[in-house]
Amino acid sequence: MSDRRDRIARAINSFVENPLTNLVKGIALLFIGLSDASHTFREDVSHGQVRVGHGMVILGAFGILGAVPHLIEGLAASSRYLERRGKTDQTKQDGSGE
Repeated sequence: MSDRRDRIARAINSFVENPLTNLVKGIALLFIGLSDASHTFREDVSHGQVRVGHGMVILGAFGILGAVPHLIEGLAASSRYLERRGKTDQTKQDGSGE
């Protein structure tokens, strides 16, 4: 039973820490915050008020910024992999790899 719980915990942790999940979460928070803050922006600025929507915009922006480097690293790694795989396939086709 403990092994099943460990697998479930690892799966949940993997989902939560996935850069794509964080990107989607950041985008959702950003859009929700923008829609909330856009209705009262002028009033808030003139009265110096801070609302929940402003915080959601900030959290969304940081969520997106936190996910972008991981996504860029993943794209770069996949590009390197495909490049090496192409070289390996070319070598095998030439007959010099066997």
